[in-house]
Amino acid sequence: MLFVTVAGLLSWIISRRRVQWKWSLVAFLLVTSTVSLLVMNNVQTAGVIRDDTGPEGDRIYSIVYFNSIALFPFVVQKHNNWTATSFVYYIRFLNQDGNIVSQTSPAPDQSEFMHLALFAISASLCFQGFLIAVLAILGAEFIIWWRKPNRMDILRAITE
Repeated sequence: MLFVTVAGLLSWIISRRRVQWKWSLVAFLLVTSTVSLLVMNNVQTAGVIRDDTGPEGDRIYSIVYFNSIALFPFVVQKHNNWTATSFVYYIRFLNQDGNIVSQTSPAPDQSEFMHLALFAISASLCFQGFLIAVLAILGAEFIIWWRKPNRMDILRAITE
């Protein structure tokens, strides 16, 4: 999420000084979509830590931690309930014991559901990073516009 935001802001800042705003927008969209795809791929292939609970040799419940730096400041956990054959994803803030920000509904313990849910989680976090970058750019452009000395002339030209 943070990578998508920073990459989008940097692409806008660098391209805005050199080309027209239309090409800056194209660069922004290309960079944020490319970084989002890289982040989603990183989440799928990131280092995974499994913590099984239950009696010796029996797995009743397991927690899988997806330790991807690309999702910073969030951590994704998958809780498998082996007796109920279901899983739930939790998105936690900052670390594995942090506050739960969001969670998925319980789903059958099948790999295609797990992969699809993890893809949807990482896509939603990337979209949130994209929205943060868009809001920051709009705010910065508004402040730049507001500080221009001839902004009233521009407003008169638009209203006439």
